[in-house]
Amino acid sequence: MDIPGYDSLTEEERAVVDWQYRRCGDFKEALWRAIMYANDDNLELLRQGFPVEVDGYLRYSRENGWWASVTKKAGGDVEKGY
Repeated sequence: MDIPGYDSLTEEERAVVDWQYRRCGDFKEALWRAIMYANDDNLELLRQGFPVEVDGYLRYSRENGWWASVTKKAGGDVEKGY
């Protein structure tokens, strides 16, 4: 999938875009599953090794409007979900 604004995204935004658009390999997919199921204490432990992914996930899951703004920045269509 070509994402027109991919190069304009931050590292954190690119990590979440790759996760959401299934552009990750097996290891990253497993990492994202671990991040999604981790409690706050374990997220802090995961952040030690994977700060970009954990911070991206926290923004994605807890910050209203963040994902919609990233989708627009990447050139996607929020209404259609891509």
